[in-house]
Amino acid sequence: MIKILYFGRLSDMAGRRTETLALPQGVRNISALRAWLDTAHDLGGALDDPSVKTMVDQSLVHNDMSLNGNEEIGFLPPVGGG
Repeated sequence: MIKILYFGRLSDMAGRRTETLALPQGVRNISALRAWLDTAHDLGGALDDPSVKTMVDQSLVHNDMSLNGNEEIGFLPPVGGG
């Protein structure tokens, strides 16, 4: 099972902070997972925004990578401030 963590505005948009699920058929990398989650939760492309960072097992990743289905994936939106 894969654990998904949503931070900041993404948790508000998804209606949850975490979820645990089996990787859907055909979802084998981060980009496919982003697309699937975006559609499944009707996020309007929020996960496709290049400013949203991805962490895999608590390490920031900068490129797409394969998933085996037992990772912890975190999606972090940019932090605003003033």
